Amino acid sequence: MSDGVSTQASGDTPGPTGAQVHPDVQLLLPALPANVALVRQALAGLTDDLGVDATRAADMKIALTEACTNVVVHAYDEEAGPLEVAMVVEHGRLVLSVRDRGRGLRPLPAREEAGAPLGFGLALIASLSDEVGIVAGRHGTEMRIAFALDGATAPPLTMQPSTTAPPPYEGIVLRLRPPERRSPVLGRVVSLIAARADFSIDRLSDAQIVSDAIAGAAGAHVQNGTLEVAIDEQARGFELVVGPLVAGGARQLVADTELPGLGCLLERLTDALTVEQLGDSGGERLRAQLVPRS
Repeated sequence: MSDGVSTQASGDTPGPTGAQVHPDVQLLLPALPANVALVRQALAGLTDDLGVDATRAADMKIALTEACTNVVVHAYDEEAGPLEVAMVVEHGRLVLSVRDRGRGLRPLPAREEAGAPLGFGLALIASLSDEVGIVAGRHGTEMRIAFALDGATAPPLTMQPSTTAPPPYEGIVLRLRPPERRSPVLGRVVSLIAARADFSIDRLSDAQIVSDAIAGAAGAHVQNGTLEVAIDEQARGFELVVGPLVAGGARQLVADTELPGLGCLLERLTDALTVEQLGDSGGERLRAQLVPRS
């Protein structure tokens, strides 16, 4: 278990010489039991994309599930706070970061609490991974879990307490970098959201096609090389909010999903498309709504 300290900028993972490595996948979502499955699906999409062996991928999912469950059970009191998850490939290994903004991890539950002791979960994570690091501060606790991908020797995990306040969050936000490589991640997350909305099999397929189309076309129009998709679950269906995009990028993204003989996929398969202007920046957001259909 590692608890080293190094300089770390908010939202980035430090490299061996202080260089910043952008996470391949970031998730910000409410720390609720049902949302742990969304994190698992995002990791499943990433391991598929990376070609990770099925047994190794299963170990990763178990470890990440334990870490996220710790946040759900132990980090907050009455109201759920944010759960922040990052998945980054660095030095030939996959590093999973799980952060809360609450009181963090407690060594053991009280006698009257149900469930296995927290220490058992940490021991399981350590046994499945190659290295684990935990650091706590006044802005919450972060756990980092490392899995070697190619057998290469990597420097020890570096950690430092967060110095940034909790980010604002409403619903679910997924960030992918680079967008075109991460389509399996978005597809798996959107498919689970559609299943939670009681979509039919045909409508689930539509949601998958929409997510693939967005992941495939948005990369050319994002502002900073990162595709950000917020997911707003509604009474009927959900809305995907894609952005920030460059000026004109939202309309061009829609146009880029046109296929010969089929027309524009986003226009055909979504129930509403809206372009929003982002203040003085000149950027845009695209809102795509999907609801169940009879």
